[in-house]
Amino acid sequence: MIDDKTRKIFSEIDAFLDIIDEKYKNRIPMQLRNLYKDEKLKDYMPKYDASIQIEKQDIQRETIAMIALLHLNYWCDSEEEKRKIKDILNENEIKYQKELHEKYNPEDLFKNKNKKHEVVAQELAMIEYKETFIKKVINAIKKLFKH
Repeated sequence: MIDDKTRKIFSEIDAFLDIIDEKYKNRIPMQLRNLYKDEKLKDYMPKYDASIQIEKQDIQRETIAMIALLHLNYWCDSEEEKRKIKDILNENEIKYQKELHEKYNPEDLFKNKNKKHEVVAQELAMIEYKETFIKKVINAIKKLFKH
């Protein structure tokens, strides 16, 4: 079952694919393009202007990440270009993990001695590890091609 957030991302990707050049659109497998069309939110129709950079338009961050994966998997013309994109994605992941570590650093949680141990224990219990969005997307794409 696909949730509404993912359906909204699919709607944005489908709208993005409508404005790109046909040669790029044709590089994406028909099965994947059909997935975006079939599973998108039917009542959400984003519009994009091809003359404005995609990052400056009203588009979710996750959608940009998916477009980056499409670029990596289907639009890169050389291994060097793929390597550069992978390096950028890895750098972004390292930055994200560093931010998470700074935000939820276990050593910092115990610095404030005015808090009771029960409160700190509750805060730790609420921290949940989630698989990153990019990892979920990669796993979903891999699943698609296994069928």
